[in-house]
Amino acid sequence: MEKVSIIIPTYNRADVLITSIQSVLQQTYTDFELLIVDDGSIDNTDIVVESIHDERIRYLKMPENKGVAAARNEGIRQAEYDYIAFQDSDDYWKPDKLEKQMAFLAQKPEIGLLYCPYECHKADGTLLLVPDHNMPADEKQGNIYRYMLLRNTIGTPGVLVRRQCFEQSGLFCESLTCLEDWELFLRIARDHEIAFQDEPMVLVNLSTDGVSHNISGYYEARCYMLAEHREALLRYGIFQDVTKDILESAEKLGILAQVSKILQYFLQQT
Repeated sequence: MEKVSIIIPTYNRADVLITSIQSVLQQTYTDFELLIVDDGSIDNTDIVVESIHDERIRYLKMPENKGVAAARNEGIRQAEYDYIAFQDSDDYWKPDKLEKQMAFLAQKPEIGLLYCPYECHKADGTLLLVPDHNMPADEKQGNIYRYMLLRNTIGTPGVLVRRQCFEQSGLFCESLTCLEDWELFLRIARDHEIAFQDEPMVLVNLSTDGVSHNISGYYEARCYMLAEHREALLRYGIFQDVTKDILESAEKLGILAQVSKILQYFLQQT
């Protein structure tokens, strides 16, 4: 059987990490290594990990906090196998997630990245399915680069990726503090075919440190992606639409001038 490298980045999440780890260890597909990348935690993360006795676990301690993109990249560099999956420190995999995804990719050598929908538990108690059932099938799988330029519906804990994707499309952008997953998946979708399994196998807890708490990082990432993919956006005739979306949303927040400067800066760099 092919083996999988599973990467969990974590930073001061010792109180919730155990559930995430157990959801990986309880997978029905057992041929994997689990790399827990501690991004400079100052809590008792090391003690929590050391309390779990499983030879498949590898604990990597970063010398300082560098952010989730850097932690995932270190995991990718240290990974031993050709299939790579990601889990977050407060999310949950259903037990057959890995088994079903590996069986799918075994039959589809042309696929670079496979993902499934995820159930998102919001702080107010509501549950969202991403992507939802109303999204057209051709926007979820195949050559979806054009659609990825407009929005991201791929959740990092739901993906299974062939190592060659990182070798050809690159790693997570460590300069971004937000949307680093969208930015990477956008590059992978540009270079590789994407597949979708229409079964939610991941439960995601919406954290309080997301986009709404990192407005500057969000707009920096949006402007960066627009500039980096400007040629494709123009080719598809959606450059103005994406630009308008960014600036109109910034205007509603009263930060149009700041975001306009950020956008101008990135456009001048490319």
